[in-house]
Amino acid sequence: MNYFIRFLFILTSVFPLWPESVHAEKNVVRQDTNEDGKIDRIAHFDRAGKISKLEVDSNGDGRFDTVYHFQEGRLSSCTRDTDGDGKVNIRQTYKDDKPVEKKVDDDGDGVAEGVIFYNTEGLPEKSRHDFDGDGKMDTFHTYQKGEIATQRKDQDHDGRFEIVTRFTDSEPVEQLKDSNRDGVYDIMTWYKNGRPVYQEKDTGFDGKKDFFCYFDTEGYPEKIEEDTRYTGRIDRIRIYRKGEPVKVEYDADCDGFMETISFFKEGKMSLQTQDENKDGKPDVKIFFNQKEEKERVEKDEDGNGKVDLKVFYKNGEKAKLIKDNDHDGRFETTQWFDRPKWTMVMEVDGDNDGNVDARFFYKDGVLRLKEMDENSDSRLDLREYYNKNGRLTKSQEDGKNTGRLNITWFYNDSKEAVRAEEDNNADGRVDAWYFYRKNSVTAIEEDTNGDGKPDIWEEYDDAEALIKRKQDLDFDGKPDVEDMAK
Repeated sequence: MNYFIRFLFILTSVFPLWPESVHAEKNVVRQDTNEDGKIDRIAHFDRAGKISKLEVDSNGDGRFDTVYHFQEGRLSSCTRDTDGDGKVNIRQTYKDDKPVEKKVDDDGDGVAEGVIFYNTEGLPEKSRHDFDGDGKMDTFHTYQKGEIATQRKDQDHDGRFEIVTRFTDSEPVEQLKDSNRDGVYDIMTWYKNGRPVYQEKDTGFDGKKDFFCYFDTEGYPEKIEEDTRYTGRIDRIRIYRKGEPVKVEYDADCDGFMETISFFKEGKMSLQTQDENKDGKPDVKIFFNQKEEKERVEKDEDGNGKVDLKVFYKNGEKAKLIKDNDHDGRFETTQWFDRPKWTMVMEVDGDNDGNVDARFFYKDGVLRLKEMDENSDSRLDLREYYNKNGRLTKSQEDGKNTGRLNITWFYNDSKEAVRAEEDNNADGRVDAWYFYRKNSVTAIEEDTNGDGKPDIWEEYDDAEALIKRKQDLDFDGKPDVEDMAK
């Protein structure tokens, strides 16, 4: 601006001395300042030779976007079209060649979005701004020696300032914020060199600070301490490096001991430990993949420093569990969660010989099938079937150590055996039938010729003593001989 004023002073001084041929018309001086063949400044003078108006094409587009007005040769006002749409965006007034007021109309609708007031020295003193374009001023500045000193924001136009920022040397040093607009400042931030260094919050809006953030020299959070339960005690501490989380410590039961610690790599959780007995050693370790899905869980259940439980995950779903029940360092129990038809299958190797001694099949949390190898010969000795209510309905067993399940038992609702079927000759077909009442045998039927039909019938009393025996000698399905017990 001083350059223009000096230029205008020169124009005013030399105008009466210029010959008439210099002017395109009387009292007007045109000038091509950058010598591109286009007039970019036009000065108008009054009859006394004093400049009254100056038109300037500031960007060489052929449009005179800036116009200065003068009274008695002194600058009085200025208008500018900053976006080349033919509409005035800036209106500024002057006194004694110094700015007094500037109005900024960014969209050229005739309504100012910003007004700046200047002191007698021509330096900004205060200003107000409409930054959201709703036609109402929401931000107010004060200045000291031309530099911003305070900024106040009233975003809901209720007459109260939700954000107040104080500056020193045009750099923010302190900010107060009312985040819930209740008239009380609940966030306080301190700055150094234009960057935040410390912040306190009252997230519970109870008048007590419960969030404390420390920033690094780059303005990134470095450490955050929180009272998430509003008890007056810090229960979570978050550590960052260059704005990325590194570690989070958490006091789950609010007893003052941070028993849960989460570790991060590249901003994602990679490991979480839990010290449930508070001895300073983690009892539980949870490992995560790059998608922050669980991969593995390790647990020391008896606190002896040795892992006795491991859980493995696939695609974030539990797939397998192994457990050392007797804490001897060997995992004798395995649970599978990805077996078709079953929600869980448990295997037990009780003697740790590498062979499964028992399998338990569950569906929706109910045992539906059990298989046992009772002599550790890798062959099934017993299989039991259960209904959807967990009641035993049928079992199969190797009654003669043949390596085959040759006896099948059937049970009633009271878990009492009511019938049994046996394959005595290992041909895969039933050749004996047993009938029971109150766990006592009442009848036996046998197929001696392997045609699948009984040819011997025996009846027993309540003491399981034989009372009658029938036999089909010609295998026509009808008894030929009947004997009564004596």
